[in-house]
Amino acid sequence: KQWYQRRVAITAGEIVAHRFLEDVELSEEHRNGVVEICKNFHESTRNLSIKFEQQLGRHNYVTPTSYLELIYTYKNLLGKCREKVAYQRKRYTVGLEKLDSARSQVSQMQSDLQALQPQLVVASKEVDEIMVIIERDSIEVAKTEKIVKAEELIANEQASVAKGIKDECDADLAEAIPILEQALAALNTLTPSDVTIVKSMKSPPPGVRLVMEAVCILKGIKPDRVNDPATGKKVEDFWKPSQKLLGDMKFLQSLKDYDKDNVPVAFVKKIRATYIPNPEFVPEKIRQASNAAEGLCKWVRAIEAYDRVAKVVAPKKAALAIAESKFAEAQKSLNAKRAMLKEVQDKLQSLRDKFEENTKKKKVPTATLR
Repeated sequence: KQWYQRRVAITAGEIVAHRFLEDVELSEEHRNGVVEICKNFHESTRNLSIKFEQQLGRHNYVTPTSYLELIYTYKNLLGKCREKVAYQRKRYTVGLEKLDSARSQVSQMQSDLQALQPQLVVASKEVDEIMVIIERDSIEVAKTEKIVKAEELIANEQASVAKGIKDECDADLAEAIPILEQALAALNTLTPSDVTIVKSMKSPPPGVRLVMEAVCILKGIKPDRVNDPATGKKVEDFWKPSQKLLGDMKFLQSLKDYDKDNVPVAFVKKIRATYIPNPEFVPEKIRQASNAAEGLCKWVRAIEAYDRVAKVVAPKKAALAIAESKFAEAQKSLNAKRAMLKEVQDKLQSLRDKFEENTKKKKVPTATLR
């Protein structure tokens, strides 16, 4: 009978595991493997608990709920791991795209330079041919050609360095994007009805008060000064200003449009010193008082986190500006080279004109003699 009960339990465990894993994207082979592992974990835990009770006389409860929690834990860990892999893959893909873009730009620049090089060679050859006629001008052209070649090397180096710095800055700036998405996601959990419920509270729980104090601080709303029944002294009270704020029909939209890049230093300093370290100011605990307050708590924490990252990234934004400036200088340098090449070509044309003029002068006496 005991063997039969265990067999039924194992079969039921497989059915339950398949049922709760059916919404997880897995191959049939992997799904069966996961079910087998979960079943073995649960069965081995049950057997060890029996042995534990026999040896030490203490009973460890292994219930169906424990089995479900094992399956839920696996699903949660799998989901987090897949999100992490997807995020890393996205960053890798973006990096490859930027490398490909840099390769394309460098290739185009090299093509331009190669197209200019033959013209410089031709120009130099033509200058050599008329060197006996106008030696001074040919020497000047030779010097110009040397300068152009040096500028080509400098332009290539500037373009390469500028592109490398730009890619690095872009990668660093991309780290702040998840923080922003976290803040927006927190706001999307709220609805006008949730806000109305919080506003209608006559005696809000401490967690709700704590969250609304933080929201008021970030919004720059000052508290009322009221009498403390216990001491008779004036104390700060944010609840009435909070109710007024919650009554604003555009309250949720104002949070979504919050200028996260320019949060006053005093506001963030107050949040960071008073609320972030507070063990009660966490979404898990705030949820016990109000779901809406939980969403607001997430928003406050996300704004604080984004501000912290933004201040770290700020110097890198300056580096990005420098990188873009250097890249522009590389483009400008390339245009300058082309202008120098045109100047050489104009100089060569001037030499041709002088050569033709001298040739005509030589023909004049011959024509006279005829």
